Amino acid sequence: MEQIQETHFFPDGTPKGTGENPYIAGWPELAGNPAAICYEDASFLVLNKPAGMLVHPTAREDGCTLWNYVKRYYAYRGLTLGLHPVSRLDRFTSGLVVFAKEPRMQAALARQDLLKEYLAVTVGAPPEAHGILDAPIARKEGSIIEREINPAGKPCRTEYWLLRRCGPLSLVRCRLYTGRTHQIRVHFAAAGFPLWHDHLYGTPGEQARHGLHAWKTGFRHPVTGCRIEITTELPRDLVAALKEQHSD
Repeated sequence: MEQIQETHFFPDGTPKGTGENPYIAGWPELAGNPAAICYEDASFLVLNKPAGMLVHPTAREDGCTLWNYVKRYYAYRGLTLGLHPVSRLDRFTSGLVVFAKEPRMQAALARQDLLKEYLAVTVGAPPEAHGILDAPIARKEGSIIEREINPAGKPCRTEYWLLRRCGPLSLVRCRLYTGRTHQIRVHFAAAGFPLWHDHLYGTPGEQARHGLHAWKTGFRHPVTGCRIEITTELPRDLVAALKEQHSD
């Protein structure tokens, strides 16, 4: 009898990995987790989101999203502020997410081109050490989640730099100039070097994450006029994945 591999999904339709999710289980509340707060002032809060966590709550998934953590953090500090996410990340992408504390601050950043840089662990390597991928991306017919390269899609632009090769894996820095859904994932897969453990565009892994981390963001502060750039390190699990391979 042919063996059928069963696929499980999160409530939002994202395919689950085959292993447990070690990232959000027991993630400390922000009041006792200062390392997760990468920047805060009277206008903005920038957090280091763990892989496996949604940014926004949904009708079927509430309580353990990043939005919920911020809401409880505000209550702990006695702050009566709104929650206004300026940036977003896929569930399985870790890294920096910007929240504005007032609608006018959110609107001010929406008028800027935020700096968005990622570190990607890929299967294979780009053909060149530096390049730009600009194929248009559209929703894949018949899917509410998956995207694909499509001439009729929206314009996209992803710049990349190959940092190092580690056996079959590579570490790639990339910058987004547009913000399409799954942009890096689709561009890299189509170019022949998909993200490590990408459940939609590569080969699924046992971990509830893929090899993508939002490591740097930047903007001009609407109040002070100063340029702000915030960075965070590559997570330990992605460092470990690269170390397991033999570096060239």
